[in-house]
Amino acid sequence: MQKILAIDDKMDNLITLSALLKNLMPGCVVINAQSGLEGIAKAKAELPDAILLDVKMPEMDGFETCRRLMYDESTKQIPVIMITAIKTDAESRSEVLDCGANAFLSKPIDEVELVSQVKVALRIKKAEDALREERDSLEKMVQERTAHLLQEIAERKRGEAKLKESKALVEAVVENVPLMIFLKEAKDLRFVIFNRAGEELLGYDRRDLTGKNDLDLFPPEQAAHFMAHDLEALDGETDVLDIPEEPILTAKKGERFLHTRKVCIRGSDGTTKYLLGISEDITERKQAEEHLKETLEKLRKSLIGTIQALSSTVETRDPYTAGHQRRVSNLARTIAQEMGLSSDTVDAIRMAGIIHDIGKISVPAEILSKPGKITDIEMSLIKVHSQSGYNILKDVGLPYPIAEIVLQHHERLDGSGYPQGLKGDQILIEAQIISVADVVEAISSHRPYRPGFGMDTALEEIEKNKGILYNEKVVEACVKLFREKGFAFK
Repeated sequence: MQKILAIDDKMDNLITLSALLKNLMPGCVVINAQSGLEGIAKAKAELPDAILLDVKMPEMDGFETCRRLMYDESTKQIPVIMITAIKTDAESRSEVLDCGANAFLSKPIDEVELVSQVKVALRIKKAEDALREERDSLEKMVQERTAHLLQEIAERKRGEAKLKESKALVEAVVENVPLMIFLKEAKDLRFVIFNRAGEELLGYDRRDLTGKNDLDLFPPEQAAHFMAHDLEALDGETDVLDIPEEPILTAKKGERFLHTRKVCIRGSDGTTKYLLGISEDITERKQAEEHLKETLEKLRKSLIGTIQALSSTVETRDPYTAGHQRRVSNLARTIAQEMGLSSDTVDAIRMAGIIHDIGKISVPAEILSKPGKITDIEMSLIKVHSQSGYNILKDVGLPYPIAEIVLQHHERLDGSGYPQGLKGDQILIEAQIISVADVVEAISSHRPYRPGFGMDTALEEIEKNKGILYNEKVVEACVKLFREKGFAFK
């Protein structure tokens, strides 16, 4: 019996959904919840087959509810279909996918589409459950058999007598383990044992493999690679030589990729006798990982496009600083690279820099473009933009702490900044970098209320206050870029 959890703060919507599902999907059980928290609790308790989730709810909206469901180990496998009558634009649909939902339906609900989406979600969950069970079962079997095999190998090392007693059992295990297992003579690295999985992988009959070495089967360069690892394992410096990834040219399947472990087998007298190898075909897993990397890169590019669109929104209201955010982003990114920070940190700084002034959307346009001196009241309104930017970005679900960086980019080391008056290490390093880039760009560039002071003045400002207002290492990296490496704003 299939269970469907419907989460909506309005009872009439829940009644309608329940009636539709029970009418069009006889036999299904519909569980109702009127808030995100109640829905999460019922999802954990009931473990439904699918969840219908309304976007617009008080206290906790559908996006946050979905994210919490996806973070929880007990509920993250349950497919979620989000429903809304308000947010139906492309950006909202993208947000649905970003928070982990499987599909998006708009109100008023089309009965046929509703049932179709629910059935698709149920089929996907059923297939994923079956695949997960099969994978877990296979992994357990491999682990158990491999552990048993390694135990038998340890016993073989203790002497020939023990080897003879366990030979039949070891051979049975070797033959049935779904991994390629081979044994080579230590003296000439010729194959003496090959199991069924090895035959199927390489595409050779084991009778054609026995008595041959890698030079007889593979191209010279590849054979030399395999034999070099064989000799390394036989040296005995490590108990198990682990080779995470290596290519192999097979007779029928073309190039494949293996994860191989090699072990030196010694006789009772301590002399080297054999080389044992256990190889797992990881080709499909490697391909899947490369598909995943490609998908993540597409999502990253989509995120960058969204960030740039937000940046353009600010600049249309403040034409005098058009390009300011882009220039700050470029300088801040280059400073981070000069400091040797990680690629993720550099990426976060670049994205935050592009929209660090997004909060100016809340500042009246006439203040932003005012040609005369700005009053204290007007400046207080401008200072709100850091907090406004944080409020805009904090619930977007960005992969980096961009909202926090935007909030802190006007903080200063001595606590004289705004809006929180943070000091020293309380300020994110990303925000410290953007603050230096922001000051340099602002001082050197023209503004409605004053001409640009030039780059020399800008660099003198940050040098004079390094360690006081600005991070010392950030300032040194910035000055080096302009004075030694020829960096310039474009």
